[in-house]
Amino acid sequence: MARRHTPDQVIAKVRQGQKMLNDGRPMIEVVKELQVTEATWYRWVNQYGSEHNASQTKAVKDLEKENARLKRLLAEKELAIDILNEVAKGKFLSSEPRRRAVRMAVEKFGASERFACKVLGQNRSAVRKARPVVSFEEARLRAALRTVAGMHPVWGWRKARWHLLGQPEWAGVVLNAKRVRRLWRSEGLTCKPKARKRRRTGPGAGEQKRLKAEYPMHVISFDFQSDVTSCGRHVRFFNVIDEYTRTALAIIPRRSFTATDVVAVLEDIIAETGVVPTHVRSDNGPEFIATALISWCQTAGVRTAFIDPGSPWQNGYAESFNAQFRREQLTGEIIDTMAEAKYLADEWKQIYNHERPHGSLNGMTPSAYWENWTTANQLAIA
Repeated sequence: MARRHTPDQVIAKVRQGQKMLNDGRPMIEVVKELQVTEATWYRWVNQYGSEHNASQTKAVKDLEKENARLKRLLAEKELAIDILNEVAKGKFLSSEPRRRAVRMAVEKFGASERFACKVLGQNRSAVRKARPVVSFEEARLRAALRTVAGMHPVWGWRKARWHLLGQPEWAGVVLNAKRVRRLWRSEGLTCKPKARKRRRTGPGAGEQKRLKAEYPMHVISFDFQSDVTSCGRHVRFFNVIDEYTRTALAIIPRRSFTATDVVAVLEDIIAETGVVPTHVRSDNGPEFIATALISWCQTAGVRTAFIDPGSPWQNGYAESFNAQFRREQLTGEIIDTMAEAKYLADEWKQIYNHERPHGSLNGMTPSAYWENWTTANQLAIA
């Protein structure tokens, strides 16, 4: 197999051969010493014999190196773009997602760890740092949090923590907010920021003090909520809640409601709880200001607390309940029939009253809060 020489090697041998010829040595000894044929020697002399040809060779070599460097930079840039488009589509807010992104870039695109860390903005020491050994208790807690997130996808870590605190099997386990939030985030579960409360604005926002519930069934509020079935027909949910305990007293779906239907629902609530509400709060809808409902309130001794027209914030408890019902139940379900709508409403009412922790009740469920109030005020009630 013919031996190939690099330009630098050829130039070195030509200079060596020319020095030997200048010393008076014959050509046959020169080509024998250089281990080339005489034809190859003359070809080399024509190409690299002069200083001008040597400088041209060096310039060509430098140009080749520069082209190779530019090609490498272009390839790295294209690889970085592919990694960012495929792996890092959003902003990383914690170190664990960045570590997963680095590993994915190395495995999927064949990039080096150094290059992947440079593109994704991750410290190499953080990638190489071994994860601490997970204890049995922590693994059990992580599994429980994943279970809660699977059963209630829209819950955050606060409600998940309150839910676990209410279960006897977690008694004695440290479930402080920092630990649960850290594990919730490390598992990649939904972690919504806590919404900041905004000041009420609008007509009559600060003119007079609103009626505030002081005990169960002191003030109940109700409102209608609309949705559609799969066939496109409207469904109206009549939602009634107790403002003091946040208990869902009724979630009734129907195609349409009249004032008589509203009165029937309120009478069912009184029969179920055994308590007549002191005040009812609602907007100025036609079903709520009709003669049938007003007459019933006068007969039952119930006072009305209508909100100002166009001021839904004055009925904030009902509006908040409607928002939670839509976000946690209606948004994730397709309703085909009215029977299915009633089943979904009853199901979420049971979850809301007996399983779902409420932030304004210090993490207690509405039913538990009502029971605790009844126990604490049993003598006063009697």
